[in-house]
Amino acid sequence: MKKRGQGPSQLMDLFLSVADLVGATSDRDVASLADVSVENVANWRSGAVSEFKPHTLTAIKAGLAERFAMMREQALAVRDRGERLSAIEIEEGSGPADLQRQLRDSVGYDYLGHRFLYFDPQGALAWEMLIKAGYGQDRWVRGVTSCAEAWTRLEKPSTARATTKPSGVIARALGLDRKTRGRGIDVVSLGPGEGEKEVHVLSALLAIERAAPQALRWIAYVPVDVSIPLLLRAARSARDVLAGAEHATVLPICADFEVGKLAFRTRLPTARHEPDAALRLVLVLGNVFGNLRDEEAFVRTKLDVLTRTGDLVWLEIASRLDRIESDPLWRLLTPDREITAAETNRRVLIEGPYRRWEAALGRPPRELDVRVWLREDDETTRIPGSCNFCHDLVIKDERRACTMLYSRRYREKELCAWLDDMGYATESVVAVEDVRREPFVRHLLLRRR
Repeated sequence: MKKRGQGPSQLMDLFLSVADLVGATSDRDVASLADVSVENVANWRSGAVSEFKPHTLTAIKAGLAERFAMMREQALAVRDRGERLSAIEIEEGSGPADLQRQLRDSVGYDYLGHRFLYFDPQGALAWEMLIKAGYGQDRWVRGVTSCAEAWTRLEKPSTARATTKPSGVIARALGLDRKTRGRGIDVVSLGPGEGEKEVHVLSALLAIERAAPQALRWIAYVPVDVSIPLLLRAARSARDVLAGAEHATVLPICADFEVGKLAFRTRLPTARHEPDAALRLVLVLGNVFGNLRDEEAFVRTKLDVLTRTGDLVWLEIASRLDRIESDPLWRLLTPDREITAAETNRRVLIEGPYRRWEAALGRPPRELDVRVWLREDDETTRIPGSCNFCHDLVIKDERRACTMLYSRRYREKELCAWLDDMGYATESVVAVEDVRREPFVRHLLLRRR
């Protein structure tokens, strides 16, 4: 038996060895795992303390369970000789065959919606090409990066003995000013596309964690989309960013977050913890919110189910400009407009679902047209101050139109008031200008009350 102060006891030596195996190598990492201060770990290593207090033992059990759960998730992403096996969980009713059947059953109606645009590989490629063809994606990505840095900012200590304080909303919500362990975080992105913006959010989280007094319990990134090709891109990009972070994992989910059951929420790490120990940050970027058929139904039946009191929601929305003629989509309303590469890709995207349905039935291609028109003060613009650039597929032989995409614009004041009535308080708003210095995009960080 070792004497007091002559090195760790057998119990402490066993725990420190297991902690090292799961990636907690430094005193700071071990303290985070056990939910104690760094000074405690020094006492364990020296032998000054030879056994755990009951509440510390409980925290250690929970911490190790979290690490083992993360290791199981990470095992789903296997790398061998530069090749990857990418695991994706597909929610019932959201796979490609399910979406194709739903398209078949819906094609005779006057509304299909954006979920059918991207799930097929051809649609995913058309969407990627549209983004690349002068859509201003670089500027919008920089906007996400600046918001992520501002909302995760840590104040530098004024003196050598002062502690680092979080000044950003997300940093404060994560409890990164605690002497003991911070909270865990699930970053759930609804409709991430290829996931370029989300990579910058994850990078910001890793950066503040390195600067904070304590580590986070975990970082879990959960991209949710019906497009498997885009979901693969998003998951792989995130895994590259999170590589080396033992407490981080990526869980890609193929699911329809607009009309699906959201069964994946029971798989989230936060589902195993009380809200005071874990935060959910739900990302709805790229004006996905403005593409929904019914915003209120989405908030009431999806967002309310996915978030808990105190959780955060990050919305990126397109702003309604004072001069609507300055909107990038306005030129699509003019019949004599110049046909650009971006518009060609947009047409391929809008026509794609119907063309694939025709081909599956062996029908000859019909004459189609794409119509974009502005809608205001009707059932598609129920949030005060909003307007909708509605994208219709015109089927000339049948003399009817089928709506494929809503693309709404919002006024900040009216939208924030509406969200407040829905139970989401606005914590911060950041405007991002387009190439003409118009405040075309706004980022809203909301807190669920």
